[in-house]
Amino acid sequence: MQIVEDLHVARVQKRMALSVVQTCGELTSMEIDLPEQDLNISAEAFTSGLNILVVIDTNIMISHLEFVRSLKSEDIPGVSRLALIIPWVVLQELDNLKKGKMLQHVRDKAIPAVQFIYMCLKNQDSKLWGQSMQLASQKIYGLSDENNDDRVLQCCLQYQNLFPQAVVILCTDDKNLCSKAIVSEVKAFCKADLVTALQNLNINRHQNCVELQQSKCDTEFEETERGDASLTAQFPNILPDLEKNLGEALSCILETEMKIAFGNLWMEILYLKPPWTLANLLKCYKKHWMAVFGYVVPRSLLSTIECLYKHLCTGKTVDSATVGILLQESKKLLHAFSSRSDYNGVLPQAYAEVSKLYQTLREVRSDSEQDLSEDIMVLSENAVCEKMEAMTPTLQNCEEKKLHPSFNVAQENRHQEIWSVLEGVWNTINLYSIEIFQKLDPNTVTLTAKSSFEEAFLGLQKLLAAVNDIREGISRILTPTSSFQDIWTLYNVLISNEINNSIKFTAEELYECVSQKLYRERLEVGCCQLAQLEHTIKQCHASVHREAKNRGWL
Repeated sequence: MQIVEDLHVARVQKRMALSVVQTCGELTSMEIDLPEQDLNISAEAFTSGLNILVVIDTNIMISHLEFVRSLKSEDIPGVSRLALIIPWVVLQELDNLKKGKMLQHVRDKAIPAVQFIYMCLKNQDSKLWGQSMQLASQKIYGLSDENNDDRVLQCCLQYQNLFPQAVVILCTDDKNLCSKAIVSEVKAFCKADLVTALQNLNINRHQNCVELQQSKCDTEFEETERGDASLTAQFPNILPDLEKNLGEALSCILETEMKIAFGNLWMEILYLKPPWTLANLLKCYKKHWMAVFGYVVPRSLLSTIECLYKHLCTGKTVDSATVGILLQESKKLLHAFSSRSDYNGVLPQAYAEVSKLYQTLREVRSDSEQDLSEDIMVLSENAVCEKMEAMTPTLQNCEEKKLHPSFNVAQENRHQEIWSVLEGVWNTINLYSIEIFQKLDPNTVTLTAKSSFEEAFLGLQKLLAAVNDIREGISRILTPTSSFQDIWTLYNVLISNEINNSIKFTAEELYECVSQKLYRERLEVGCCQLAQLEHTIKQCHASVHREAKNRGWL
């Protein structure tokens, strides 16, 4: 663990910081770009089964090289394909560590790690990929690259975008980097936890999913083929109408939210410039999801964006059952944004039109003795099987889930609902703090703006109190000896504030949710974030207080 700590300190102190275009040795001097055709083949290969991309951090390469070798060479039951990703910044660090320039005592361990990666890249090993300098140079909006930890995380997010059908996992023994990854919705494990997770893969569930898909395939095709012909004949414009209404609403939302987020610079930052096709709109949403839209609606709705893009923008044939799913997903997306604004009346109109299309489809489908809701349930289950999101340490509880599957599924769904409310609270606090900080910026506050200053200063004090109360409530829950009584501090804070209209769960349900290992770990990350925000607010408060005194306002 000393090596892990030394590497972490070196990164924090920026002793290992290098320009992204700087080559440092044999690894960073190699041509490691995947040829265009190979990249396409790789993307197509990641379309079925459980596929895993493991991003390897420097401390793993240094401390656990034999583990990395075995991970690359051995087949893992239940995993269709596994590939290791070495970020560009890790290649840079290993080249420098091999020279003994930064951490002399790590040099002997860096040499075999460099040799291993060098031979894999040289032989174009399909199970070990290197992130290219060109890819590492691309920025992700909303993510800083202040240190090498950020650049490793950026690599994870880029490969999530490149291979959406694969599960991207960061393997690092650095707890701080693990926390950053979890906050950014990247799966992250230390070496020991990754071994446990892989050992506990629920192979039976994966096989059952495949069998379910195969057994349904023939009957679904025969039934939907007849229904699709009838649907196309009676309503040839159902998909074009969906695309038209969806495009109008999404373009209005995109422009509005980008202007709010980036002001006059929004066109410079925008991924694809107008006029937009629906495909380009959805690409913009995927590109800016983390920095913009993930703060406006639940981040989980990114899967809806990906679903719409996959079926509406890739030229695939769409059957009537899938049309039903697309209409429902569109309604869900538009409804989520409606809690933010009506976007000058565009959103309610689009939602009404999509609802009409959905009702029309239901009426047609009911005549063909095909229950639309059942189709949606089957296809949704298949989609879940495809993604295999269950690849987490909680798979150790799979035997318990077999005993009462319906109860456990409902319970997990309830936990997710409760957690989404807590995420909404954090997003609200985060956005409000940004707004307050902007209003209290000394460069923007003028002598004629005393009233707005006082209002913002009062808002800052309320924000500080709320953050402090929530952090204290979470801290009580996280104590090793916590009990049900400790939940009341957090619960009372939630129901007593302006957000209480979102609180539709009891204290008992909240306690049951945060007692789960997964959500307890997320709470630990959230508590750290709140502590950092509280510190920032206090600094802002002190600075603003001094400025107000200097201007004679206090």
